[in-house]
Amino acid sequence: MNIKNIVIILLLSTFALVFSFWYFNQISQKSNMQITSNGKIRYVAIGDSYTIGYGVSEKNRWPNVLVYNLKKEGINISLVANPSVSGFSVRDAIEFELSEVERIKPDFVTILIGANDSFRQEETKTYQKDLIELLDRLEKILPNPKNIILITIPDYSISPQAFGFPKEELSKLIQDYNEVIKEEGNKRGLRVADIFPVSQTMIETSDYIEDGLHLSAKGYLKWEKVIFPVVFDFLKDK
Repeated sequence: MNIKNIVIILLLSTFALVFSFWYFNQISQKSNMQITSNGKIRYVAIGDSYTIGYGVSEKNRWPNVLVYNLKKEGINISLVANPSVSGFSVRDAIEFELSEVERIKPDFVTILIGANDSFRQEETKTYQKDLIELLDRLEKILPNPKNIILITIPDYSISPQAFGFPKEELSKLIQDYNEVIKEEGNKRGLRVADIFPVSQTMIETSDYIEDGLHLSAKGYLKWEKVIFPVVFDFLKDK
């Protein structure tokens, strides 16, 4: 065997060794990911001030209360991120929250957003267009595009501070937005938790923090009681 053949054999052997090391390293990494996940549902909550729980402690935010109650019922779930920001519109969620979802790649997502769009009196068609884009892009990120729960926008027009808008007009706009949410949920086979009706009963000052607009811990509990059964029924067989 000449030197040229020996060199070729050595190069091929080295390549095979490097490839084998790379391949088994990839397998090992995938295996470790499966072991560390331990079957836990990784949850991200998309939204605005109502989801980040402006004015209340973290444990009293409705996504945190939801996870606490789901765990009590045997659902292995963890809230891995809540990228919601006060004042965010649907467009803001697309531009700033989706990147966090893409980085984490969670198993399950809830969406409660649109209050700021309605406050700015964006046309229903504009809200629908943005919501469709949000859902289209989100469905491509999630391992299962059906693992989304939509939540309707509360009727904040009945809150102590409705910013001087005609309450009937504002409430009607919110209802129009909610019809868009329900329509998109129906078209995509996504479940919808409808908190609009219960929000219309929340007329006590104790339901709100001092600003008269954002909810107190007591107020969020009322929402969570509506959201919980929808999410639990969806996740119980996952």
